[in-house]
Amino acid sequence: MASLPRLSRIPRFRRRLARLAVLAAVIAAWCVSCRTLPLVDGAPDPARETVVLIHGMKRTGRSMGKMAREMENAGYNAVVCSYPSDKSVHATATNLFAALAPIIETAPRVHFVTHSLGGILLRDAFRDGAPPNLGRVVMLGPPNGGSQHIDRFAGLPLFETFWGTPAPELGTGTNSFPASLPSIDFPCGVIAGSRHGILGWMLPGENDGKVTVTNAWTTGLADFVVLPTGHTWMMRNNAVISNVLAFLRTGAFHAESGKKKSHVKAAD
Repeated sequence: MASLPRLSRIPRFRRRLARLAVLAAVIAAWCVSCRTLPLVDGAPDPARETVVLIHGMKRTGRSMGKMAREMENAGYNAVVCSYPSDKSVHATATNLFAALAPIIETAPRVHFVTHSLGGILLRDAFRDGAPPNLGRVVMLGPPNGGSQHIDRFAGLPLFETFWGTPAPELGTGTNSFPASLPSIDFPCGVIAGSRHGILGWMLPGENDGKVTVTNAWTTGLADFVVLPTGHTWMMRNNAVISNVLAFLRTGAFHAESGKKKSHVKAAD
């Protein structure tokens, strides 16, 4: 039987072509899956409290994977969802929470951990009232006051392609979507980040690279903490996860590696 040709003997351009084909197949599979979103990975567990994990814009539920594992290790029933970023904020929230309804309605007690846009989706879904079995909510880097990046970049070519269809609604103006939301009236804590990359230099004051500490805050919060982490991967930060668990259990952050602020607007 003839042996297969060694990879090193295959012309370089053919190897590159093969890699491009694999990449194209992965992208195509992802695009097809997005058409069936939102997706919910998990089921109600009558013996355990449920934690629903909602990712941010242009991400998938995989970004919340580490957080989900830590919730399970702590004894919670973790439910991870995925949604596309191709509709308005309100339409996205409506579709997502319709898919989550069977989980929310049948769980004995349900908590939420959201990242970035996920917190705005939850606030919109709870606009007319939170579910009666709601436990606690932790928001990670939510643009509760919008983001100055949206003010600066919205309207540029390909902006929505890279940032997502809901992005233009998340500015800091009085007509922005976050500004239209009612004050929070359920047990909720916010974790803001203070470590930023290049984009962070374009924002005023402390920020996580996309959202300022001041704009992560909003009225009605039970607790607020600032941790040295960036926006993109804050849900994988160990100090963030530890504080999430503390809030879900007690309604307060422990902030061993951060600084607590009960009223950022007054503190800044």
